[in-house]
Amino acid sequence: MRKSKFDKALFIAVPTLLLILVFANMATSDELSTATAIASVGILFGFISYMRSRGFSKKYPIDALIEKDGDTLVFHYLHGVQKKPLQVNIDAIYALNFSHHYLGVILDNNGQGFDFQYPHKTSVVKARLHELLGEDTFAKIQSNVAATA
Repeated sequence: MRKSKFDKALFIAVPTLLLILVFANMATSDELSTATAIASVGILFGFISYMRSRGFSKKYPIDALIEKDGDTLVFHYLHGVQKKPLQVNIDAIYALNFSHHYLGVILDNNGQGFDFQYPHKTSVVKARLHELLGEDTFAKIQSNVAATA
């Protein structure tokens, strides 16, 4: 899964710009402080909107984010530090937790899990896993279990 240079730059530039605006907000007069606060909110809103947009999800199709290799599921990380994809034996998966743009994979009923932020709705992620695992295997894996500590 290759990330575009624009997306990499955006993931670095937006938080940096917001941090600069927060410091500017703390060190300025009331009028400028209001302007930097409004700019911060606007940039944050634009960034989140882009991350949730249809165009962003088309850049990262679910077929490329979650794959099957024999008896192993391969989960690619979308962003953050360049990580190797997570490869998990299907039999080791205890539960799958789903939420809006989120997938949690819990292994071996021991609480060890991995979190993935994907730009796809829950129904799309579930459909992809159902397709890869098959109906019987997907039904055996628990869904949306509560975390135990």
